[in-house]
Amino acid sequence: MTVSNRTRFFYWLPSLFVFFVLNVDDVPLFGSRVEPNILIVVTDEHNFRTLGCYRKLLSKEQAEMWGPGTVVKTPHFDRIAAEGVICSRAYATSPVCSPCRASMISGLYPHEAGVSANNQVLKDSVPTLASLLRDQGYRTGFIGKWHLAGDGKPEWAPKSGNGGFEHIQYMFNRGHWKKLSVSDSGAEVAAKDNQGRPSYAVDQADERSYATDFLTSRAIEFINEEDDSPFLLVISYPDPHGPNTVRAPYAQMFDHLRFLPPRTYGLGDLPVPLWLGGPKNHASFRGEQMSQYFGMVKCLDDNVGRLLETLTTAGIDKNTLVMVTSDHGDLCYEHDRLNKGNPYEGSARVPMLIRYPEGGLKVGAYDQPVATVDITPTLLRFAGYDSKAEFQGRDLSDAFRGVSLPPEQMVFLRNAGLRAEWVAAIDDRYKLILSVTDRPWLFDSDDDPDELHNYYLRPNTREVTRRLAQGLREYQKASNDPFMQDPKIMESLERCLE
Repeated sequence: MTVSNRTRFFYWLPSLFVFFVLNVDDVPLFGSRVEPNILIVVTDEHNFRTLGCYRKLLSKEQAEMWGPGTVVKTPHFDRIAAEGVICSRAYATSPVCSPCRASMISGLYPHEAGVSANNQVLKDSVPTLASLLRDQGYRTGFIGKWHLAGDGKPEWAPKSGNGGFEHIQYMFNRGHWKKLSVSDSGAEVAAKDNQGRPSYAVDQADERSYATDFLTSRAIEFINEEDDSPFLLVISYPDPHGPNTVRAPYAQMFDHLRFLPPRTYGLGDLPVPLWLGGPKNHASFRGEQMSQYFGMVKCLDDNVGRLLETLTTAGIDKNTLVMVTSDHGDLCYEHDRLNKGNPYEGSARVPMLIRYPEGGLKVGAYDQPVATVDITPTLLRFAGYDSKAEFQGRDLSDAFRGVSLPPEQMVFLRNAGLRAEWVAAIDDRYKLILSVTDRPWLFDSDDDPDELHNYYLRPNTREVTRRLAQGLREYQKASNDPFMQDPKIMESLERCLE
C-alpha cells in the first residue's frame, strides 16, 4: 500500500464503521445467519386463473376462461409474483382439503402423514414445519381454517392434531364461515341460524367481521407483537371456497361482467374420462356464482395488500419470506364440474408464489413442476435449518435461487380417500393419469391446454408415456403408496412401461 493509499484508507475508516453500525439489521456480520420470518398465505379452493400474475403466463384464450375481459384484478398477489418466484406448474399433492394440507405442513405424502381423506387427524408424532421451526426458536402461529383435527366444526384451538403450532387461539378446524367475532370466551362464528347454531350466512358482515378481513386483522396483531424471535405465521382463509357469497361491496363488484361458460363446458360429443365421475356430478352454469367467486378473490387480494403494508410498516418486509398457495383449485364449470377432487388443471393446479427480498431468489416464472408436498422442506432450508426429519417432498430452495436442477422433474398426485381411484405423474408439459376405472390418459399442455383429448397411444407419445410411468414406478418404491398396489393401477402401469 502506498502512502497516499494508506492515508486514503484511514480517511474512510470512520465512514465504514458508521456504515456497519447503522446497518447491522441488514448485514449479517461475521457470516452469521439471519433467520427470516415466514408468512404463508393459504387460500381454499382457488382457481389459479383468477390471479393476474397467472393470466400473464397464459394465452388470452386460456387467461379469460369465462369470457373476453371477464377477469378480476389482483395487484397485491401480482406484486408478490413480480418481486419473487411464480410457479407456473404447481399442484396439490392430493386435490382435496385435508390430505393436501397434511402434505403441505409435513413434507410427507398424505398416507404417510395419516391423512388420506378429509376429517382425519394429523398424527401428533409427525414432525411439521411448525414443530421443527418452534424448536429452532421461531414463534409459531396459525390463523384460520386448519382441517387436520378430525370432525370438529368449527372447533377453535384444537387440542390434538394441531401441528405443533403455539398460537392457535384463532385456528378453527372446519367450516367456511363468513362472519366471525371475539367474545369474552374467545373467537366464535358470529352468524347463527334459527336454532342458534353457527351459520355460513354473510349476515351483513363488514370490514371488521367478514372472515377474510377478521383473520387478516388477527394476523396483523400477531406480526406486530413485540418479540425479537423470528416468526412462522400461517393465515389460512376459508375463501374462495363455496358457498359463493361475499360481503358488500364485493358482492356486487363484478355483476356487470358477462360470464360465459368455459370452452370445455357442454361438449357432450367428446369422450369423458371415467375417473371424472359420470353425469351425476354435472353442474349447471350460473354466471352469478362466478361473480361472487370473483368478489371473494378481490377481497382476498385487498387483504393481502394489508399484510404486505404491515410488513413494510414494521420494517421487516425484506427479511420476511411470503408464500402464497392453496389446498386445491376449483374447476368453476370447466368440464361441466365445480370444485375439485380430480386431476384436471382447474382442480389440481394451485397458485404458488414466493417472495423473499433477501433470499437471493431468481425473480420470474419457475416452469418445472412443483407440488405442495415440497413446501415444508423448501421453507426449512430457506430458514437455514437442516432438519434430520425424512421428507418425501423436495427442497427446491436452490432451484428458486436459480441453481439448475436435473432434467425431467416430476411430481406425483393421488386421489383423496381410503381407496385407490387414480394416480398421476406430471412433468413440465405432460400429465399421465392411471385409474381403476379407465385406460391410461395422457394430457399434453402445449397442444391441448383445455385437456379435451387423450394422447395415450398417439404417434410419438410412447416414449413420453414410458418416462412418466417409470417416474410413477420410482414413486411407488420411494413412497410405499398403497394406491400403487391396486391391481388395476398396476396393470395400467405395466401397460405404459411396455
